[in-house]
Amino acid sequence: MSSPISRYMPAVFFPVSNLKRSIEWYADLLEMPIQPKQEGGAIYYFDFDGTDLILDSNAWGFPPTIMFDTQQIDEARSFAETLPHGFMSEVQRFPDVSFFNINSNMVCQASRTPQQDNKSKPAHRLLNRVSHVIAHAEDLQETVQWYETFLQSKTEIDPQHAELPYIRMDRGAQLLIDDNRLCQSQRVSYDRLQLELRVNPILILETGDIVAAMEYVRSKGIKVDDLEMRAGTLYFTFYDPDGNGLMVCEKPAM
Repeated sequence: MSSPISRYMPAVFFPVSNLKRSIEWYADLLEMPIQPKQEGGAIYYFDFDGTDLILDSNAWGFPPTIMFDTQQIDEARSFAETLPHGFMSEVQRFPDVSFFNINSNMVCQASRTPQQDNKSKPAHRLLNRVSHVIAHAEDLQETVQWYETFLQSKTEIDPQHAELPYIRMDRGAQLLIDDNRLCQSQRVSYDRLQLELRVNPILILETGDIVAAMEYVRSKGIKVDDLEMRAGTLYFTFYDPDGNGLMVCEKPAM
C-alpha cells in the first residue's frame, strides 16, 4: 500500500509574532534581499536547499508545522483520518492550493511550491541547506509508527544523528524523529493549547565549516549556544526573536 501523502516536505512553518521584524531578522542573517513576491498575506518564505522556511504570523501561539506534499488532497485527507490525532481540520480550498492540518503537520496540494516559484538569491553559503526536519517524540516508538503509517515508509537509523530513526524523503530534507537524545531541549508552553511541548530545534542546517558558521551567526549579534559534540558530530543551536530554534551541524565527511 502506498500513501497519498508524498515523501517530500516543501516547507516548515515558523510561528512569528511580528512578521516584519522576523523577515528583516532572517534576511539579515541569510544575507538575502527581501522580495515582495514572496509575501503571501501573513506569511513570508525563505528559499533553502532542501526544504523552505515559511514565517507565519497567523500561527503565532501554536507549534511549528511541517508541510507535506500531496497530489491527491481528498484521498490524503481520508487516509490521514484513520491515524490517531488530537486535531484535524477539514480541507481548505483556494485557487492555487488546498490543504488540511493534522496534529503539527500540514498536507498540501499546490499548483506550485515555494521552491519552484522562487528564483531569488540563495541563503548564505554557510547556512543554505536544511538537511533534516525534526519531529519531536514523547514516545519514540509511537511517533515512529505514526509517521511510518502516515508516509507508508519504514524508518532507518541515522548514524550521524545519535542513531535516531529517520524517514528518507524522495527529495528535500529528511524527517528525523528525536526523543530528546539529540536536541536536549526544554518544553515550550502554549497557553492557547494549554500544553507544554518540545518543539526546538525545528530543523537542522548542514554546513561545510561549522566553526565559520558559528562565528558568522555570532557576527550578526545573535546569541549562540556553545559548540557541542554529540554522538560524534559537532552542533550548535541558536534562536530567532520568537524562540524558534535552529540547529547547525557539520557536514559528514564523504
